[in-house]
Amino acid sequence: MGGILSILAFEPGWDLLYFVNYGLAALAHRGGTTKLVCWRRSDSVTCGDSESSVGGLENSELVVAAWLDDRQLSNYTVEGRFSITVSDRSSKHLAELAEAVERALGSDKPHLSLSKQLSVFTEEEVPSFTTLTSRGELVVWRSSAGLTPYSIGGYGFDMVVASSETSAVEVLDADIRKHLSPGEGVYINRKQVRLFKSGESPKCRLCLFELLYIARHDSTVDGVSVYEFRKYLGRELGKYLNSAVDVVTGVPETALPYALGLSEVVRAPYEIGFVGTAQRSRSMLKEGIREKLISIHLKLNPVKSVFRGKRVAVVDDSMVTGSTLKTVAQVLRYRVGARELHLLLASPKLVGTCPYGVIKLDPTSLISAHLDSSVIEKYLDVDSVSWLKDSDIEGAASRFGMKFCCACFGRDVIGGRQ
Repeated sequence: MGGILSILAFEPGWDLLYFVNYGLAALAHRGGTTKLVCWRRSDSVTCGDSESSVGGLENSELVVAAWLDDRQLSNYTVEGRFSITVSDRSSKHLAELAEAVERALGSDKPHLSLSKQLSVFTEEEVPSFTTLTSRGELVVWRSSAGLTPYSIGGYGFDMVVASSETSAVEVLDADIRKHLSPGEGVYINRKQVRLFKSGESPKCRLCLFELLYIARHDSTVDGVSVYEFRKYLGRELGKYLNSAVDVVTGVPETALPYALGLSEVVRAPYEIGFVGTAQRSRSMLKEGIREKLISIHLKLNPVKSVFRGKRVAVVDDSMVTGSTLKTVAQVLRYRVGARELHLLLASPKLVGTCPYGVIKLDPTSLISAHLDSSVIEKYLDVDSVSWLKDSDIEGAASRFGMKFCCACFGRDVIGGRQ
């Protein structure tokens, strides 16, 4: 899965390269491995990376940029007769979606035709996407299933900025105008901005990992603050810490709000326990063992005085293979000299892969799917290990008015209409 940024300027003269580079920097954490930039110039559409697009973007008023998986690039993009469609995850239906969009754009009222054409995909698991055309049109659509978010913003009255994540809109100094609902889209050209709806899937739900792990702390997903959601779950973790601790810390950097929430309820100080080296790296999204281990060590150099001789609660968002947390435990216990280690996970146990391709999980390597809690505790070399339960996620879904896909946690849906 990757992230998409779309920009349409209503007047010529903007240098969109700066917007693209900063917007992509704000989406780099979402897991894509390569940059793609597509832009309109002289009634044609061209694609390349941000470096090769320098000349083209100087005179372009329309650009779509994305982080994608380069090993499946053709599954994320489709080139039509006069358009290019870019999706946020791979799909066998992408070519059909692109064809439907081009048919709709040939009508007198494109937004009404888009509503009709895309309603055909209400029952299908299709991705969210953006289409840009050689005629200067932009189509942004959130899938009917709503597994991933999409937001629309405005840079004053000068341009429209749309993205998979609100942080990418806001770092460009644009304002968030609307969080698209599932099955909702926007048709834009230099003369109009028209909202359309194609219908919500009966299986509509947001991927829980979007709020647990993928999105930045400063983002808002469907009107919900990611930071506040994570702090709430951290407070819920307090129910499962049955030992007194001297300090609470989080595994950088997704787990920090969870650790802050836990610290509040157990009345133990929160401390910054680790300092990262080089650029931020998402170890969960690394597939190779060597890449994962390098990523772990780069973000986990300990602040020794925080832990030495102390009883420590370590919080993380989830546990996939256990490699990150085993490294944490070994470093804190044997290099630093922590007295006790209590591990808390701000999610239920991961027991299966994602059937929709939102996030990649190898079912054979999921530690919680193959070992019980007592064995995991011994393997990780910690004094205790605890997870949130489904009931805790149900409570969060009710509190924040959400409905989650939890297939990888062993539940199809939590929250909302069952």
